[in-house]
Amino acid sequence: MKKPQISLFLTITAVFLAFTLGFFLGRNPASGTVSICVPPAVQTIPAESTSAPAETVEETQAVSFPIDINAASEADFQALPGIGEVLAQRIVAYRQEHGPFRAVEELMNVEGIGQKRIAQILDLITIGG
Repeated sequence: MKKPQISLFLTITAVFLAFTLGFFLGRNPASGTVSICVPPAVQTIPAESTSAPAETVEETQAVSFPIDINAASEADFQALPGIGEVLAQRIVAYRQEHGPFRAVEELMNVEGIGQKRIAQILDLITIGG
């Protein structure tokens, strides 16, 4: 009867330790920059002959985080989690219409961006540098 209790206790302890270790190792205390490559567009290269299909070549653009939301392009915004092509266009259009952002929270004035999305990207964006 005691053997199942001991194995249950050991199992729960192991799960707790694994969770705690994963939590502390998963946190990123370094505030350095992160670079990823994002394909901005696909270019079609015409084929030499009409019988061969056209080849496509993808260009990649490196994005360094955090990105300055007052200088970022649509491709830079698309590198952020939860920001697609349409939302990136809205952000750039809002910035062109209203001028530079004075605070990161001002992004919530753009249609489709709320508190949850700001929370997702807060560590990846900056104002002026």
